[in-house]
Amino acid sequence: MAPGPDGYARFVADPEVLSVNRLVMRTPFAHAADDVISLDGSWSATRYAHPSGVPESAVARGTDDTAWRSLEVPGNWTLQGMGDFPHYTNVVMPWRGMPPSLPDEVATVVFRRSFTVPGKWEGRSVILHVGGAESVHGVWVNGEFVGYGTDSRLASEYDVTRFLVPGSNTVAIAVSRFSAQSHVEDQDQWWMAGLHRTVFVWARREVHIADVRVDAGLRDDNTTGTLRVVASVGTNSGTPVGPGWAVRVDVTTEDGRALRTMSAEVASNLMPYVYEGQHAVSECEIPRVRPWSAEQPVRHRVTVTLLDPSGAAVHTVQQWTGFRRVDIRDGNLLVNGARVMVRGVNRHDHHPERGKAVTEQDMREDILVMKRHNVNAVRTAHYPNAPAFLDLCDELGLYVVGEANVESHAWNTSLCHDPRYRATMVSRVTRMVERDRNHPSVIMWSLGNESGYGEPHDAAAAWIRANDGTRPVHYEGAVFHTDWVNGGKAASDVVCPMYAPIDAIVNYGRMVGEGKATRPLVMCEYSHAMGNSNGSLSDYWDAFENTPGLQGGFVWEWKDHGISQQLDDGTKRFAYGGQFGDSPNDGNFVADGLVSSDLVPHPAMRELAWCHRPVSVGTAGKGSQSVLVIRNRQSFRDLSWLRADWELLVDGERTKGGRLTVPRCAGGATVRVSRPPVTVPRGAVDARIVVRWTVRADEPWCAAGHLVAWDQVVLREPKPAKPARTKTSRGAVEPPEVTVLAPVPTLWRAAVDNDGFKVMPRIPGFGQSLRRWTSQGVDVRGAELIEHSTARTVTDSGTRFVHRFRVPRHLDDLPRVGVTFPVPARFTQVRWWGDGPHECYPDRRASAMRAVWQADPDELPYLVPQEFGLRTGCLWFEVTDPATGDALRFATDGDPFHASALWHTADDLHAAHDATQLVRRDHLTVHLDAAHRGLGTASCGPDTLPRYRVGPGTYVLAYTVSLVRGE
Repeated sequence: MAPGPDGYARFVADPEVLSVNRLVMRTPFAHAADDVISLDGSWSATRYAHPSGVPESAVARGTDDTAWRSLEVPGNWTLQGMGDFPHYTNVVMPWRGMPPSLPDEVATVVFRRSFTVPGKWEGRSVILHVGGAESVHGVWVNGEFVGYGTDSRLASEYDVTRFLVPGSNTVAIAVSRFSAQSHVEDQDQWWMAGLHRTVFVWARREVHIADVRVDAGLRDDNTTGTLRVVASVGTNSGTPVGPGWAVRVDVTTEDGRALRTMSAEVASNLMPYVYEGQHAVSECEIPRVRPWSAEQPVRHRVTVTLLDPSGAAVHTVQQWTGFRRVDIRDGNLLVNGARVMVRGVNRHDHHPERGKAVTEQDMREDILVMKRHNVNAVRTAHYPNAPAFLDLCDELGLYVVGEANVESHAWNTSLCHDPRYRATMVSRVTRMVERDRNHPSVIMWSLGNESGYGEPHDAAAAWIRANDGTRPVHYEGAVFHTDWVNGGKAASDVVCPMYAPIDAIVNYGRMVGEGKATRPLVMCEYSHAMGNSNGSLSDYWDAFENTPGLQGGFVWEWKDHGISQQLDDGTKRFAYGGQFGDSPNDGNFVADGLVSSDLVPHPAMRELAWCHRPVSVGTAGKGSQSVLVIRNRQSFRDLSWLRADWELLVDGERTKGGRLTVPRCAGGATVRVSRPPVTVPRGAVDARIVVRWTVRADEPWCAAGHLVAWDQVVLREPKPAKPARTKTSRGAVEPPEVTVLAPVPTLWRAAVDNDGFKVMPRIPGFGQSLRRWTSQGVDVRGAELIEHSTARTVTDSGTRFVHRFRVPRHLDDLPRVGVTFPVPARFTQVRWWGDGPHECYPDRRASAMRAVWQADPDELPYLVPQEFGLRTGCLWFEVTDPATGDALRFATDGDPFHASALWHTADDLHAAHDATQLVRRDHLTVHLDAAHRGLGTASCGPDTLPRYRVGPGTYVLAYTVSLVRGE
């Protein structure tokens, strides 16, 4: 093939061309400042409709590109005004046609810029580093073809030395948006395009350290570190070095304390059959090391220096490492010999302004928010992240499942059997391992995602086990397409299902406990966080914590992928699929994060943080003889880094509190302490002790005082009550604010994404409730569908309402049963005695505490408007006037109710497709519910569990409304 644009176009369409002239993958090194020239910044760029349309002049050295556009690198041209826009699909490809077909138009942008090689680089090789290009790229220097690379999420490097000239040099990189390789990059994310990771050139010495492999392990005593360092030596000329060359390895602690120095000669035996390359192998044991774990990420620095025969240092590189080991024994995933719970999330690269071009600061901010919500693990869904992300995980402490950039979702079961794609599937896995194997944070390798199960997976797993036996192999497809007990063992050392129901994982765990299954279960995806979601998180964690073989999982997913978009009227929004005119699309399925596109935590994050909390508090015994049972839910760290404070709540209000003295409690241990000496006052309806755990001193990821765990211990709680019959009081007078209230029975809520998709095609098997409700007329006729009555009685203590609802069997599983009404406009704040302080629902309330809370009405926290803002278990609920202190109080006369007060009605929320379509009303709309359906996770996963649904039967909602005057 010709090495010009015509040849490049043929590469783009050929799935068997993985690279041309690309250097072998290596471990990333930090380069000396005078050995590297960054090419990040502004590049000249022009667009062509197809790679075959790129002229020779576009990549030639002397071409005048002053009239070209200017694009930022790293960046996505789909967000920089080049005429192409982001395109979102989850499963289907953006075009029709079997692999390796391409659409008629394959946008290709040629990026150009110049650089000058410093004179001191004379005699060295110059290497061009392309950190990431979506989808594929070709490189020209001074008009000469250099090479071609695929895999948009791993770097490609090229030796450009022979193409350079004195003075200014021109580099041109052609990037095509789609390619034959796109069929194995069909992930649930935006299709972007561009040079989205860093680009630079660096100087390589004639004799140099080409690669370093660091295997830092740990003996069973958890204090003796094992270290094996393999330094590969290369020469630019390709001529092996002679005898006398050596490598020195210095091992120090993070603060620079020397631990060990080793030296080894570079192999120079060139005998046939036995020559394995020019390596220096150093091995040792180091006693009394501090192990690395996500709880205590103790790093060690390994400095590798190449010495010439005279003993002079020629080249030095450094690597961070951590002494730790990962094993699977007796059905348990062990880190440093201890069973760990994977409290994880799936993470895509995403920024609302820059798309896939995330900075190191963006990554750090992601991790800090994760750590502050007790997340301890990340699956790099569904491709290798930039090396800086793993550096940060090493530093701050996260377990990582490193996942290869392989997903053929549109051709899930077939492409893995296509011989044309065999090489690329295996190559993407092996190159990832070669790049990332020195990171202690990586505890498992994943072969990719949703790509069927075939011979390439077994081959890639076999290569990993032969090359890196220090970590298990993970691949969900291997167990999905076979079975959990014995299936797919050649490709997966763990059972890693996605969206399995709780009863299924519990049944598997019982088999592990009975010795009938041998692999630990870690869910690679569960609890789909789309909109108002994550129902039953605590039920999953109850199963994880109390069933053999189950060790947690990764919530899908970390962040909404909304993209900042300005409308014609100047309004801004976070756009989702279809809002760029992209078709086909999967709508707001891209907005399924625990945090918003700009990293604001959604309400479910409080539930996740509680489920992941490092310490829990319960009780044992009865009455005054009861004790607090404190369980350290960490695997390694004791509780001395935390401070425990308690308070007594009586009828929702704090009455006293103090510091809780806790004896030493090692990781995984339980201790009992005396209950604080408190007495529940006579006549109190509700009393409970709250224990909060905060950080004693600054941590690398939070400041002192940060709250990490909380629990309530119930001393007394309200007894269920039946509404009493009340007669009208002739002397009672209703305040006007109460007189105007006209509660309307309702069964309808603005559908959450788990109920069904209102802005995207329905997916069979997911979110079917909305379809059923609309066919029944619940959204239009509401309470007309059922028998209901309302009794209103004016009493001395207020106006009493008793609503009775009779739900027939054929209307089983309704959204809610309750009433709704507007309140006078002067009432603009809320106060309640019930679950809080955050939004909660019947199956997402384990993290809530029952107390008296006060807040502004919730604002929409989700990308697509839907039901939000509920507070469960209310004994009373108030809307207040901040100017006067007056409050309308709705107090239960029976069982606790659920309540919300929002600036929008349910119909407002359901009609709007994004926040720009919502108009804030001038008054609050209150909902009081006798029953409200849970959330579940049916947008992708199990529906709401039966015990959280609104079934047939009779419901009573009884409350008294009074006007409480401010002081």
